[in-house]
Amino acid sequence: MGNKMQIPKANRPLERESIAKPVFVLSEDRVTFSFSALEKTKHFNLDVTCPNWSSELFDMLKNVSSVSKSDLILGKYKTYRVHTHENAVPPDPVPNGVVLKDCYQIRLSKSKGGIHGVFVENVFYVIWLDPLHNMYPDEKYGGLRVISPPLTCCADREETIKELNEKVAQLEQEVEFWEREAQEAYSQN
Repeated sequence: MGNKMQIPKANRPLERESIAKPVFVLSEDRVTFSFSALEKTKHFNLDVTCPNWSSELFDMLKNVSSVSKSDLILGKYKTYRVHTHENAVPPDPVPNGVVLKDCYQIRLSKSKGGIHGVFVENVFYVIWLDPLHNMYPDEKYGGLRVISPPLTCCADREETIKELNEKVAQLEQEVEFWEREAQEAYSQN
């Protein structure tokens, strides 16, 4: 049968005490977010945001998730300027089952707009993302604007490819012209 091959034993990994394990503190009074009610409308969506907007949104969601709903609503965290919309006139219809006076805004930053939604207990159901301040249009932020989605996420690249293909076609025509000219010159000699 031949010699048996000895399979080496695996080395046990070293204990890594220097790597801190994350600690998750679950609390029923902390704000959590749900996007199950999110609507994308012509006034409320992310199609025109700067590249940093979504990153700042996630930073805000993370920070707000560490505070209690009551502290947030009572204004303890002024950065987020949480307030209701009872006197607002939204540019899009409020979703079925939602009463405007129950809607809140949580601001991302003064210049970057915010998110709108409703609280059910400590869960904030995000209804609209508002990077252009369309819930409260103000001329200093550009007034009420309809958001036109880009053709694709790669529109710039597609435009460059189109321009390069047009240039290739033009150069191919020039090559054909000069080949004909060279052929005629050769045949005359």
